[in-house]
Amino acid sequence: MLGNSRCIMIVDDERSILCALERELHDWAAERSLEIVLLQSARQGLEMLETRGDDAVLLISDLKMPEMGGPDFLIEVKRKYPEIISILLTGFPETGEVIKAVQAGIFSYILKPWDYDYLIAEVTKAYDFAELRRLNSDYTRLIEDELKWAGEMKRAILRPSIPPTDRVDFRVSHRTVPGVYCGGDYYDTISLGKDRYLLMIGEVEGHGVKAAFVTGILKAIIYPDYVRAMIGKEISPGAFLGWLNGRLNFEFRRSARMSIGLFVGMLDLNAAAFRYSNAGHCRPIIVKGGKSFELGVQGSAIGSAYPLAFSEETTGVGSGDVIVLYTDGLVEMSSSAQNASLKIGPILAGLGYSVDYHRRILEAAMAERSSRHFTDDVTILSAMIG
Repeated sequence: MLGNSRCIMIVDDERSILCALERELHDWAAERSLEIVLLQSARQGLEMLETRGDDAVLLISDLKMPEMGGPDFLIEVKRKYPEIISILLTGFPETGEVIKAVQAGIFSYILKPWDYDYLIAEVTKAYDFAELRRLNSDYTRLIEDELKWAGEMKRAILRPSIPPTDRVDFRVSHRTVPGVYCGGDYYDTISLGKDRYLLMIGEVEGHGVKAAFVTGILKAIIYPDYVRAMIGKEISPGAFLGWLNGRLNFEFRRSARMSIGLFVGMLDLNAAAFRYSNAGHCRPIIVKGGKSFELGVQGSAIGSAYPLAFSEETTGVGSGDVIVLYTDGLVEMSSSAQNASLKIGPILAGLGYSVDYHRRILEAAMAERSSRHFTDDVTILSAMIG
């Protein structure tokens, strides 16, 4: 047979045993397009695996062999080729050696002389397990690739396009949970002309492709269906949230209920004012003269009911003030000592604004909670008034 076909390897120092197993398994292996590879020592087995390790599906090894016994051989195989399923074959059921073989991760144990039906049943179970694990690995890799693609697309779609201005410094940082690749954090900054900007940050309930897909929908409808018509006009953040709640309730009326927390603020540099409304999202912080203040207005999350009314407030802003919007991944970190939400205001009050402002916020938050990582996606959107 060709050397690049999948195979079942049989290792036994007795040629008669190898020939008997080859005869017994011939039809079974042919039905599954498996090559049978016969080897007479553990050394030969390891040498063959160096070139055929990716092809080997099953490995049947004798317990007693010269130079290297079956258990030690299987331990080495498990270390180098963990995907190969192994079966131990022996006429000497010694407890110590069997325990060592179990530690090597054998799938099954067959005594000599074997019963044909039992042999076929055990080998079939091992093969089916190997195939199921291979399929699961393929599906996992496919899902991971899809999540990576969705995450890359989400970041590309949500990347704000801010016209250069000397009057305000906008910054956005987004960090996803390792292994998840995409989530439901939403963020955007839109120029409304005449030094007026719309700042938005929010979070779709859940993680993965579904949450990322909804953030894409938000990006697709907010500007073309609402904001574009309001360029040069007065925007009410509360009215906007009411419109968005109605629109999404209509769009998802045949789907399972979803929940979106979203903060919206309109920064008007000419009026030195920040007008804002909040639909169930984290309360942003404004830092003035080394002191932090929470923007306390709050309302129900989008999607929780229809219709909804959203209140709004206005706060004054001046040169040197920093507005910090963030998602709850920044403050809801698990730790062995503390699980309550982190108070981010005092941290921000103690940090001077700099080119690495967001990095220092992230590091300070982790240090405060004695954590090495965040357990949820983290997005920070800041605006420093010049």
